[in-house]
Amino acid sequence: MTDPPPVPDLSALSALSAKLREDDEQFRRTFILGRLAGDGAAAPERDAAVDPGSLADLRARLLALIEARTGIEPGAGGAGDRVDRLLAAMPMAAVPSWLSALEAEATDGPGWMSLVETLTVNETYFFRDPDQLAFIRGQVLDRVIAGQLRQERPRLVCWCAGCATGEEAYTLAMLIVEALREAGEAELRGDGRILIQPRWRISVLGTDLDRSALATAQAGRYADFPMGPFRSLPEPLFGYFEPPEPGRFSGAPLRVVRPELRALVGFQSFNLAAAEPPVRDANLVLCRNVLIYLSDRTRSHAQALFHRALARDGTLALGPTDVLRQPDLFQPVWGPSTVIYRKR
Repeated sequence: MTDPPPVPDLSALSALSAKLREDDEQFRRTFILGRLAGDGAAAPERDAAVDPGSLADLRARLLALIEARTGIEPGAGGAGDRVDRLLAAMPMAAVPSWLSALEAEATDGPGWMSLVETLTVNETYFFRDPDQLAFIRGQVLDRVIAGQLRQERPRLVCWCAGCATGEEAYTLAMLIVEALREAGEAELRGDGRILIQPRWRISVLGTDLDRSALATAQAGRYADFPMGPFRSLPEPLFGYFEPPEPGRFSGAPLRVVRPELRALVGFQSFNLAAAEPPVRDANLVLCRNVLIYLSDRTRSHAQALFHRALARDGTLALGPTDVLRQPDLFQPVWGPSTVIYRKR
């Protein structure tokens, strides 16, 4: 009896994921345009014993599993291409055992987390889409704060779904503090300290499937380089970060979120295909440039999830390419070059 093919170490996929990201353009030329187009000369070397038909079946099985577990649509956002790259980088004889291991593993297990890192793109930055953020500030945050001032224990709850490495969640926290400052409920001291009236209960929750991205978000440390995470941050808001420190590897200076701001923001792993939202009675749900990766069914489910997470007069903000799939649940509120959605 021959030994079964080895099962790849699921935790080792993190390193493979990073390598695949680095080689994206090269792979598209040598594999996507070569092997899938029928040009075997451009393809990576493969075990000749692997039946191409079986490989196609395994690929289809993997894509169906990904959609069922995560809601990610294989044809959206290049996820299918990334699956092909992953399969091309693995010993083909080991793919059946690896796939069986994924089927048996919980979706929050290390194998799935590494796979999600491979499939998703965490392109984000501070103060992305300033027109929408300005509209959120006036139509949501200022309005909620004004209404809460009469309360003995005022509260403001936001959920940033698909937060990636955390820039949008911290952006929301900065907007909240700025709105509180204008209302006389907070101040930014000359030494950089942020003081908020202690009666306020403020919570910004950032969620994502990618635990590697969440680790960056929790650390709150970002390299400052051209076209990096600070590309759109207004100059006055740099005060919400510690003075820059030298970068140890890239040479780009590192900026660290001040602890008072970081205390307002929490992060956790969450799957938008889950049955229940991670928060309730939220004033604002922000989910931008995430739904494009999901299947139609999961997009509709996610928007129903947002509706359940929101307070009675809560607001949903989507990305510019996202389509409202549940118009019976939300009322559009149009602003200059943007739109947000009020819970019906």
